[in-house]
Amino acid sequence: MMMKYWSTLPRSMFSLYMAITGGISWGELSDPLSDVSGIYVALFAGYIILTQLAVLNVLTGVFCQNAIDSAQHDQDLVTQALMANKEFYVNRIKEIFKTIDTDGSGGLTIQEFRQHLGDDSIVAYFESLELDVTDVWTLFKLLDGRGQRDR
Repeated sequence: MMMKYWSTLPRSMFSLYMAITGGISWGELSDPLSDVSGIYVALFAGYIILTQLAVLNVLTGVFCQNAIDSAQHDQDLVTQALMANKEFYVNRIKEIFKTIDTDGSGGLTIQEFRQHLGDDSIVAYFESLELDVTDVWTLFKLLDGRGQRDR
């Protein structure tokens, strides 16, 4: 058996390849090595451990990470996710504006807006939407499409 698997460098390399790819049993390859020396069996076991647990798992991890990165950067998927979240954000902002509209007019004045920006619950509400207070002021100015600052 020693001559069959370990007699030359190419045969030895092929035997090691078969061992990690399942082409031959590890026990079948280690038996002839144990006849020569236990050190060779330990080196063979170390090779199997290194290739199976370390190298192959690292390679698998690299391929999986590349696939994950590709999926995250796929513009179609990003666009689809943003569209799915749009309705959620619109409804949350409507709720906030209804809360701020203290006179029930259906519109916001700049006074109502300023008055409620000091309210911690309103600020926390905006922060839950990942909006900073300066972003909220910009949003108010954008929504004031008529150019009026009082309504």
